[in-house]
Amino acid sequence: MKNIITGIAVALVVWSTVPHAQTAPEATQAAPPPQEQSAPVAETPPANDGLSDLAATTFGCPKAALNAAAREAVKVPSQGTYQFAYFKIINDSHHSAYEVHFKSNYEGEKDLKYCVAVYCQQGWDPTTTKTSVKLMSDARRPAGAAAHAVGCGHDR
Repeated sequence: MKNIITGIAVALVVWSTVPHAQTAPEATQAAPPPQEQSAPVAETPPANDGLSDLAATTFGCPKAALNAAAREAVKVPSQGTYQFAYFKIINDSHHSAYEVHFKSNYEGEKDLKYCVAVYCQQGWDPTTTKTSVKLMSDARRPAGAAAHAVGCGHDR
């Protein structure tokens, strides 16, 4: 799909830059022979995706939680590589809590499920804030129990 869109975009750019035939007879006699033009290079998007303001004000606390969980996941010995798989906001106040899961690409290794608590207050600094990362139990919920009975902040 990306190749099709890129091909269409290049074709439109080339078509718009190629001189088109003119209808006036004197214009065709005076016009120099067309020269070969190289297709313009497709512009690459800027490194900044335009969301830096949103990211600075919105995603700081969740990113700090993801990074804290990832630091813990890296410490776990594994035959494969653990990859980010799931993220859930449990509490989005200044006492934030998040559930973060990592799944191994090596079959047979258990999923890592972390509960991360971060204190995010106005003016907080992600480099100095304290985070609490707790490995969640893999306990199955009993039949008839509420769906949220076992989870981040609900290990009872």
